[in-house]
Amino acid sequence: MRRGLIALLPLVGLSGAFIVNQSCATKSALEEVQGEAEVPKKNIQEARENLQEARGILGEARRILESARERLERHIANRELHTPPPPPEKPVAEEVPPAPVEKEEYGTVKVGWCDTLWDISERVYNNSLYWPAIYNLNREKVGDDPWILAQGTVLRYKLNLTEEEKDMAVREAIEWDLKFKDRPRSPKCPPR
Repeated sequence: MRRGLIALLPLVGLSGAFIVNQSCATKSALEEVQGEAEVPKKNIQEARENLQEARGILGEARRILESARERLERHIANRELHTPPPPPEKPVAEEVPPAPVEKEEYGTVKVGWCDTLWDISERVYNNSLYWPAIYNLNREKVGDDPWILAQGTVLRYKLNLTEEEKDMAVREAIEWDLKFKDRPRSPKCPPR
């Protein structure tokens, strides 16, 4: 029997060590849980303090709102502030003669099949050498080459050219002719 007890001694020693170890672990876990329980308590305390502060701010806002409401009621009660002044008397208007109607300064022409600026200038000015006056007004539509016109393009032209404009147009036409003397005058017309 002694031998049986002696054989049990190491087990009892291990069990005791296990119990002591478990006891330490339980104590450590208990301390950790107690520490974690403190955090919500602190949070609750901070929330209470914030609530008290918010209540103070809300009370101040209510006082300001009541003061504004009282001033608004006094303002509404004062009718003189809300009555608009009478409209000013209209001065007697002097009769102004109507402005003279200006004639339109520009006309438009639509480029037809196989038209050139020379043809259009002949039609609108009765002189084919005035074509640079039309070209200069419509350079963005026509492009850099006055010999090529797109059918259907609407071009502007000045209804009445001054003598200076006519002279300048003729000079430019001559310059273009000299610059492109080897170029045929008539366009290559697409088939109809």
